[in-house]
Amino acid sequence: MEIVIKHLSLIAAATLALGAAHEYAADMDVAAGPDENGTTLSQAAPAAGQAAMPTTVRPAPMGKTREEVRQELIRAQKDGTMERLNALYGGG
Repeated sequence: MEIVIKHLSLIAAATLALGAAHEYAADMDVAAGPDENGTTLSQAAPAAGQAAMPTTVRPAPMGKTREEVRQELIRAQKDGTMERLNALYGGG
C-alpha cells in the first residue's frame, strides 16, 4: 500500500511538472503569423536580420498598500475577527 502511494505521488508530481513546462513553452513560442513574403514568423527563432516579436507583458499583481492593510486590521479588530482568530490559533 505504501509503495502505491509513493508511485501515485510521483505520477502527480510529474504530471504537474509537465503541465507547467507545457504552459511555459506555449508562452515562449507564439506564432506571429505570416509576414509580407508569406512566411510564418515565430518568436522562438527569428530569421537573420529580423528582430524577435515582443512577448506579451503581463502586469505584475498589485498588493495592498500599507493604508489598506491598516484599515483591514482596524476593521478586523472592531468586528471581532481578530479575537476569533487569536482564540482559534492560540495567539494574543
